[in-house]
Amino acid sequence: MTRTFFLILLIGLSTGNIKGQVSFSPVDGKLQINNNELIYSSSSTAVKFPLKRQVTVSPQNNFVTVDSQIIQIMTLKFDGYKKDTKGENLNNQKELLDAYSKYELEYFKSDLGVEVINPNSQWVVTKSKGWFIWYFKLGKVPTQVDTQTEIQLFATTVIGDKVLIINAPIMTGGDFSKVALIVNEFMEALTITKQ
Repeated sequence: MTRTFFLILLIGLSTGNIKGQVSFSPVDGKLQINNNELIYSSSSTAVKFPLKRQVTVSPQNNFVTVDSQIIQIMTLKFDGYKKDTKGENLNNQKELLDAYSKYELEYFKSDLGVEVINPNSQWVVTKSKGWFIWYFKLGKVPTQVDTQTEIQLFATTVIGDKVLIINAPIMTGGDFSKVALIVNEFMEALTITKQ
């Protein structure tokens, strides 16, 4: 199982800069279950997801297993973005999240040497927030792993000066529709308790 996490763990673990303007840096956070809610908290952010499924918090930070599907939940602080992303500024949020997705795609290709196939994205507004959904298939991977990730699915949104990331790696033979439904449930159920 440790080798499975190799590609997942590398996401967001480095500070990145997009065209000299926006940088992203990791934020220490913690996942816990309390009163039938999954809570992600950092020093300035706390979000809750009411539980509808069987959820187990992993010993590895920022990971949970939901109905046997690995999900990573984390935040990255962003700096250098000069447009307002609070409240109703959905176009600015979308622009920032699109820039973040391009940064991560480049990270997969250039830094990790992973073949990225057919990247797709869409903007979705749920009752909780605006979300930028993006995903891609993985081709050749430079490192031999026990279980190959076939598709990377991300749901990202802006909370204050952070990007909240829900990352669901779908292993070979996994069910994309089931995983997308789990991620959608998280998106719909999100409540923010502090920023």
